[in-house]
Amino acid sequence: MESILLSPLWHGNTLCIAVEGRLRGGAFGVVNNTVGRQYSKTHGCYYGPYTPEVLRQWQEALREHATVALSGWGEEGKPLPEALVKAWITVPADFAETLVRLRYTDATRANYEVQFRKFLAFIYPCTATDFTTADVDRHLYYLVRDKQVSHATQNQAINAIKFYLERVKKEERKVYYVERPRPVRTLPTVLSEEEVAAMLRCTTNLKHRSILCLLYSAGLRRGELLALTPADIDHARNVIYVRCGKGMKDRVTLLSQVAYALLLTYVAHYRPKKFLFEGGEGVPYSERSINSIVKRAARLAGIKKNVSPHTLRHSFATHLLESGTDLRYIQELLGHESSKTTERYAHVTTKGFGKLVSPLDNLVQKTNFVKTIEGYMQ
Repeated sequence: MESILLSPLWHGNTLCIAVEGRLRGGAFGVVNNTVGRQYSKTHGCYYGPYTPEVLRQWQEALREHATVALSGWGEEGKPLPEALVKAWITVPADFAETLVRLRYTDATRANYEVQFRKFLAFIYPCTATDFTTADVDRHLYYLVRDKQVSHATQNQAINAIKFYLERVKKEERKVYYVERPRPVRTLPTVLSEEEVAAMLRCTTNLKHRSILCLLYSAGLRRGELLALTPADIDHARNVIYVRCGKGMKDRVTLLSQVAYALLLTYVAHYRPKKFLFEGGEGVPYSERSINSIVKRAARLAGIKKNVSPHTLRHSFATHLLESGTDLRYIQELLGHESSKTTERYAHVTTKGFGKLVSPLDNLVQKTNFVKTIEGYMQ
C-alpha cells in the first residue's frame, strides 16, 4: 500500500496542504477532483489551499487508498490552530504599507512579505511585536543548517527582518551574521551567436520574434522589456530608454537596426496602445509568457542548455565583450552599479581561445600516442 504525507506548504501568500507521495488510481482522483488543487514543479507534489475541512476530507478519503500520515500540523489528527494560520498568512499592516510608501518594486515587496511571514511562522507563538535578536539568530541558523537555503534566499530573509526593524519600527541598524559556507560563484549561461540565430529562425510568430530580438539586441531584463512603451524606442538616436530599471534607475541601451525594422512591422500589425508588448488592450504581457517564448525557441533550436530570458542578456554582454567593446560601456548598457558584476563576463568569453592548444593535443602531435587515441575514437 502506498504511503502519502500531508504537510504544510507555503506557496506564494497562501498556506497550502502538500500531498507528498505517489498518487495512484483512487488516491489521484481524490486530490484531482478537489477545487483549487495545483501541481508544483518546484516541490514536486500536488497541493491545495489549506482549510480544516479540506485537510480532514483528504485525510479520510485518502486512507481508503493509501497509508496517510500528517506532519507539521501540530497535534496529530487535528487541523492547524487558527492562530498559527494567521501567523503564517498575515504580516503587520505597517510592514506592507511602508513597502508601498517607500516605492519598493512589486517583486521586492512580494519577496519581503513572503520571507517575513516565514519568519513569523518560525517564531510562533511570538509575534512581530515581541521577538528578540535570539529569535532572529535561531531563524537564520535554521535556514542555513536545516533548510540549506541559497545565499540569495538567506539574504532576502535577513533584509526582510532588517526592513521591519529599521524602516518600520525605526530601531537602531544592526548586522546579522551567520557562519556559512562560501557562496558558490557560478558563471552565467551564455549562448553562441549561432545558437541565438537558431532560436530566431525557429520563431516564426512576429510578436515572439520581436521579443527575442529585443531581449538579445538590447540586453534587457524581462521586467524592463515588459515595461517598454512605443515612446521608449528612439530611432533618431538609435537608443532604447529603460525607465525605472533595477534599483529604480533609468538608462539607455542600444537600438538594433535589425530589431527596429522588425518592430516597425510588429507595431503596424499589433497596434499596441500603452505598452510595447501587451497581453490585452493596455495590459502588459505576462512574465510567464516571456519565459515560455524563450524556452520554446531554445527547445526548437535543439539547445540543451537551461535557457531563460536572462540568458539572452548574458549573451548580449558576452558577445559585445568578444567583439572588443570596453567593459565600462557594457556596464552602462546593462545598468550594473558595480563594475565587478560586469567583469564576470570576462570569465565566460572565448575570445582568444582559438590560439590556445590543449596539452593533450600537443602530446599527441609530439609522440606516437596518436594511434592509441584513434583506436579509442573508433
